[in-house]
Amino acid sequence: MADQQSKVVVHAEHTPGICELLPINELFKIKVGQKVFEVSGVVLNSDGPNFFTKFFTQHDKDVVLFVDRSEDVFIPIYRHLQGYFADVKDEVEYRVLLTDALYFQLPKLIELLKESEYYFTNVGGVSFRVPKSLFHQEGNRQNYFEILSRSFYKEIEKRVLDERLVFFLHPPTYVPRSAEFFQDLLSLLSGAELELSEKKTESLIKECRYYRFSRLEQELVKAKTIYNPLTNGQEICIALNNVFKNNVTIKELSSPCALNQSPAANSCLSQVTGRNSVTANEIESSENDDSEPPTKRAKPSAEKNERQWNMIKYRRPYIDTVSYDLIFQLGSNQCKIIFNKKDKTVHVDLSKEAAELFERQFSDVLLKTPSGRIDLSEYKVKLRKGKNQPESHLIIPACVSICDLAVNGTKCANIFSLVNDSKCKERVLDCTNLKNLNCTHGLKLHLSKSMWKLGTNNGKFILIAVKAETFSGTKEYCKMINFL
Repeated sequence: MADQQSKVVVHAEHTPGICELLPINELFKIKVGQKVFEVSGVVLNSDGPNFFTKFFTQHDKDVVLFVDRSEDVFIPIYRHLQGYFADVKDEVEYRVLLTDALYFQLPKLIELLKESEYYFTNVGGVSFRVPKSLFHQEGNRQNYFEILSRSFYKEIEKRVLDERLVFFLHPPTYVPRSAEFFQDLLSLLSGAELELSEKKTESLIKECRYYRFSRLEQELVKAKTIYNPLTNGQEICIALNNVFKNNVTIKELSSPCALNQSPAANSCLSQVTGRNSVTANEIESSENDDSEPPTKRAKPSAEKNERQWNMIKYRRPYIDTVSYDLIFQLGSNQCKIIFNKKDKTVHVDLSKEAAELFERQFSDVLLKTPSGRIDLSEYKVKLRKGKNQPESHLIIPACVSICDLAVNGTKCANIFSLVNDSKCKERVLDCTNLKNLNCTHGLKLHLSKSMWKLGTNNGKFILIAVKAETFSGTKEYCKMINFL
């Protein structure tokens, strides 16, 4: 059996800087599995003190050290001791090499593997060597792999202190996600530009959230910043579900005549008279705008000029350095605009997921409004449809004066003329007193898509419609349904 054993004889010269724990010119025999290696003292000293130097300093050099480990794994370790670079191919080789580096107590190799330029992982059955340099930007650093590695290296430290635990390192990391999507994320992180469909972008955003690539997620989120020449300021348009609520703020105006006051806010001034109502002289003023020349229109009062709305602002995390006026988009049809013909008020009715989303994104910032605390629970009502259980709704004062509005697929230049029409006798919810709900005559429009601003003033708030597509009934709803 001994004659069949293969031997590798190594002749090595002394390398400056290596601690001479063993005589550098002597050969030491190490049997790993079924293979015998004859290794010089200078090679064993190159990453010491270690398992080998400790053994041979206590035993005669002619004693053969037997180690019941894999000879295949020992070969790259042996090459490391000779001074060659350890080229790790995949997550399996990385784990087994690290396991035996711990077993043989090789401090330099352990550190080299720990400080590797790559994360070694398996995603969806495909092995990846992920360059750590891809995550140099803030927001992508503290990701899934960084957190996993940190936890793994803490486990390693325990094994260094307790040699009995060395054999129980966990198997390589397997991530049960799409390998194709992960490759796309790596390509984007490396600076590539990909043509992505809307559905694939949504999928990649979900993958970013799983891997905690927060900056890349924000880069994939559909948003745009635009310059508003009327306010001389920047605005950001983004879907409400993509808003990061911690970055939503309210900035108080420094003076009543601040230059950045929104025209939307100006057109809705003096419409809020109570906690839950917008008395919109909107209907009359809108009609007057069409019928009277500018010289005959009433000038705004001093009181009106002093009632400025503070616009909600937003800054995308890791992307924007300043906050912009927020224009948020609602894609849900769980929203309605209610026009009260008698009291000339306008409200938005949010239900189900739309109400939950609005409350989740804005409740905290509204409670901390500097000019007056706004509690969304005061705008909640329970409504019952038929025999169904009561459903929670948010009823919010609104303004549609400057809205680019489409009703049943047709642009509507003056919505208030429809409300004032003698034929407009639809029964709608009277939202002027949410504690005592009744019905009244008016108009109800269902929203399919809409964009809004949110303003606050002295403990009150208002939704300002920027752009909206609406439908009025079942027939119009059916027109919106496309064939498969």
